[in-house]
Amino acid sequence: MASLSAVRVAARSQPAEKALIVFHGLGDSGHGWSFLADYLQRDPSFKSTRFIFPNAPTIPISCYCNMQAPGWFDIPDIGFSQEKADVEGTLRSVDTLQAFVQEQIDKGIRPENIIVGGFSQGAALALAASALLPFKIGGFFCLSGFCQIQPRLMQLKNNINNETPMFHGHGDEDPIVWLSRGQEAYEFFIREVGLRNYEFHIYKGMEHSSSAKELQELIQFIKNSLHLNA
Repeated sequence: MASLSAVRVAARSQPAEKALIVFHGLGDSGHGWSFLADYLQRDPSFKSTRFIFPNAPTIPISCYCNMQAPGWFDIPDIGFSQEKADVEGTLRSVDTLQAFVQEQIDKGIRPENIIVGGFSQGAALALAASALLPFKIGGFFCLSGFCQIQPRLMQLKNNINNETPMFHGHGDEDPIVWLSRGQEAYEFFIREVGLRNYEFHIYKGMEHSSSAKELQELIQFIKNSLHLNA
């Protein structure tokens, strides 16, 4: 398992009572999403929230001609097909995700006060974790995400987080992870895995990125999932 390398931002009010864990996309680092802590900490509702932005290990990426890049798993096919998926690499990173959640529990954060999410590859981890985590947490979010490991998830799923809220945002002009890949993931998780509180939001004109509207709706989702009040 990879070491628990991360950008960590302490809660403004101690002791911390909530935790937000955000996994970045391919080629990025925890610093790439740490702006979210700066943004959210302007809101008094998040004064007791701790932020963790894990760093992926550097690995060879097949679709980059085996060039080394920070990644949670290999991408053999830029089309993100199930036929060419790094199943074991994805599952190893889900184990790393679980270790980050366990770390927060060990530090006194109740599981229901933890949100796990990510962008692109990181979103794929959050999706898989919704089927595999051995404890029920407060919520998941998936930004421009996909799922390549459906058959293995069907073998391993545990149903513990079937009632846990999931926010999935996707741009209708995403040229990297096509909207259809996000829609396939949504259909799989509600119909096969059995997630019952899965919100799927399509953002007009958004590419492989985020937007002000998506972040606004994500923040409201996080507040609702953690029962935050200013």
